Amino acid sequence: MFNNRSIAELINMAKNAGMRAIAKEEKRLEKERKRRIELANKMLIPVGKKTMETLGLISFDPNGVFRFSQNRWIRVFKAEGNISQLAGIALDLSGRIRIVWHVGEDGGRGTCHLSLIETGEIYEEVRQLMSRDEESIKEAVRLTPLSVDEVMNHISEMFGQSIRFSYASYVRGNKDWKKECFLEVEEEVNKFRVGRCYGEAFSALAYPSILKDGFADKLKDLGCQMFVCLDLNSLTAQEQMDFSRAIEKRYNRRLPVVAEEDYLNVSYSLVVLCDSDDARDIIEKTIISLANGYDFMLSSSFYEQKKVAESVFSLGLLDSKIMRNVKVDVVESLMGGGSYEDA
Repeated sequence: MFNNRSIAELINMAKNAGMRAIAKEEKRLEKERKRRIELANKMLIPVGKKTMETLGLISFDPNGVFRFSQNRWIRVFKAEGNISQLAGIALDLSGRIRIVWHVGEDGGRGTCHLSLIETGEIYEEVRQLMSRDEESIKEAVRLTPLSVDEVMNHISEMFGQSIRFSYASYVRGNKDWKKECFLEVEEEVNKFRVGRCYGEAFSALAYPSILKDGFADKLKDLGCQMFVCLDLNSLTAQEQMDFSRAIEKRYNRRLPVVAEEDYLNVSYSLVVLCDSDDARDIIEKTIISLANGYDFMLSSSFYEQKKVAESVFSLGLLDSKIMRNVKVDVVESLMGGGSYEDA
């Protein structure tokens, strides 16, 4: 006869066996799911192991779409026109957009690139999302899609070098795309060296509720080479509501309906390059002082100089951001309302 202990042991054994069977089935189903995903994405060209490890890149469409780990997809465009209009457009996009302005030492118009970042597993589904978002963005600015070769060649230029990237030869030669296209960034706590340049990366930690016009223009007048990077991501209706309720709770008062404003989830980064460390130090102090004058908390990216700089230079292929909810009109002011045209 079984005693109570024997019965309990049998029950536990049965439970453990059942849990192992469930775990085994879940593992089988997950393996099958991944197999179907890879089958659906078989038209993409896979990269070598070295590139996968350094960039997180899995495969790509030569026409310009990159597939990364964590179901992240990117397409890069050259953007022209009044970029500040994108703040309103971003409210209705399914994906995140990254805008990178490159301003030369003379403070001229410079160039502007837009990266469209979507999330998904299947290329065809992601391509449809990208197509819809692209059409919406074109209502505000002119877009020129870049091929994979054009993107990688431009990234190498951002690092101050000139190469002739060809995906065909790089895949065939199993080359590390990052090693070939990026220059080594030698970082310290609050600054870095890349090539012959002395640089510093900055990140926005907090934004004002109202931003006076003029901040973006004054940045351009500093007389150094700089890269301004903005990530814009829409909030769902529920997220907008939750954020409004959080503000009400913080200030212990009900917001009138007319006072409820649109917000975007935003990240702002800035990278400057100078010809000496003394010049970089002067620029740093000037930027911090300028931002403080606009109640804009912009800080050196302490201990993350390389991470932020590489993310900006790579137009988002390497992803680094600090997202905050920001009013749309503040985002428009950060963009400056300037027009970027083909030089």
